[in-house]
Order: sequence, then C-alpha cells, then structure tokens
Amino acid sequence: MAHPTRPGTAPQHVRRPHPLAGRLPRFDESVQYDVIRDNLMPEEHIDGVYASSSAIALCGITNRRVILLDTAFPGARAALITAPYSRITTVAYVSTEDEPIYSSTVAIQIGRTFYEVTCRGEEQAAEIHDLVTWHLIEH
Repeated sequence: MAHPTRPGTAPQHVRRPHPLAGRLPRFDESVQYDVIRDNLMPEEHIDGVYASSSAIALCGITNRRVILLDTAFPGARAALITAPYSRITTVAYVSTEDEPIYSSTVAIQIGRTFYEVTCRGEEQAAEIHDLVTWHLIEH
C-alpha cells in the first residue's frame, strides 16, 4: 500500500494498532491476574497475564511495564520483578534446532539479564513477543 507523500518529504508512517486491540486482557487463572492487578500504578492497565512453566512462573504485561514472578530467586525465594519498557532491550523467541523458531519460549532482556518465559503454547508466546515488541517500538 502506497503512503501519500508531498514532494521533498518522507513517506508518512501509519501507526500500527495495538496487537490485541479490542479484546479483554488474557489470563489463565484469576489468582494470577490478581497478582498483577494488585501491583498496578495509577493510569496503568493490563494487556495480558501469562503463566509459565519455567523459573519465571508468571509474566504480566501492562501499558507501562513487564512484571515477572521469578520463583528461582537466590536463597530459595521468589521475586516480583518490574521492568519499565525503557529498561527492556530485547525480546526474542528461544528454540532448539529441533523446534521452529517461533517456539513457546520467549526471552526478555532487562539490562544484561535474560528472563525466559515458557508459555503453554506458541500462541501465548507470540502474544508476549508481539506485545513487548509493540511497546518497545511505540515508546
């Protein structure tokens, strides 16, 4: 699709809609949703809450940040980690050579640390990947 331009100007960028526009936030269990909801700041809303079978047991995505529940925190403790989009540098699919590149595992890099979220399926992984990517690009 061609974008209208005036002579001597750059093409206009059409802003992509939110990847999950028009639907309620996805979550697997209400207790998981409540963990994220209870940590919201004013003017913040939930885009999705995703259970994980890895050390990151829960991944909440809001319009302002990613919230991770790390159950393998040193000292046999759990940590609720928050990362504003300004601190996230990379989001990636993680797969072995036997898996398709669009696997059910997504890695989110915060600073120098990668956090892996192993979802219940490729669709949930794609939602996490697309939501985080959308927020990184749009902000």
